[in-house]
Amino acid sequence: MATEGGRARKLAEQRVSPRVSVGAPASLRWGDEELSGFVESINLAGMYVAASKVPDLGEYVDLVFSLPRGGKSFRVRASVVHTLPRDRRSGFGARFERPPLGFLEAIRGLRPNP
Repeated sequence: MATEGGRARKLAEQRVSPRVSVGAPASLRWGDEELSGFVESINLAGMYVAASKVPDLGEYVDLVFSLPRGGKSFRVRASVVHTLPRDRRSGFGARFERPPLGFLEAIRGLRPNP
């Protein structure tokens, strides 16, 4: 039986690129919902967003946020691939859908987590 640490390590090895801590406020929109969230981490394939409400799996979310050391705001569309509805801290993981020009290059310029 695999351990939690072993499973997490295997997932990290399968990632397109390393995760980078971002800590950026974001505007979120899906369906009739419009709220603020917080982009906690990002890589070339997607991101994890902390938010008071989470969309359903497969839902498309439109986000607007800025990456560190750039100041430029990006409008990004992503599909929800996992959710963590919790009492204290809920959020969701999302995969980018046709990221805008310059966005992936901006992510490449960020420093990965140690």
